[in-house]
Amino acid sequence: MEDLRKQIVVALDGSENSLRAVQTGADLADAMGRELALLYVYPYGKRGKRPVELAGVTEASFDEHQRSVSESIFAGAIAELGSRRRPLQRYLLAGDPATEIISFLEKNPGVHLVMGRRGLSKLKALLMGSVSDKVTRHAPGLVTVVG
Repeated sequence: MEDLRKQIVVALDGSENSLRAVQTGADLADAMGRELALLYVYPYGKRGKRPVELAGVTEASFDEHQRSVSESIFAGAIAELGSRRRPLQRYLLAGDPATEIISFLEKNPGVHLVMGRRGLSKLKALLMGSVSDKVTRHAPGLVTVVG
């Protein structure tokens, strides 16, 4: 089994700050001699039901959409790196982003997570909360927030 403690894992959401986090994660990985990895959580709600069950969408079309969106997110992050080294690992999770990221960190102690702040307005962040806020409050390990 791979030792994930040697990884800097960048959580992606496709936002501008997420792409900044890719650069910061790469800088940290270079400075610390660690591997760079990417993580994306395909969001589909907090109630445990996939949209397929809620909307009558076929399992195959849901899986294809999930694959398409995640590949686009990963491709954007890799393009942001330019000629820098490529991430060795990609993690694709599905569910509530904050919950899934915290669970990933609980299962992989020692991982240094880098993520972008989504840039919600103060009112929206107060009403909805933000993924980065939830992760930094509940994560069991080191989290760097960019933006």
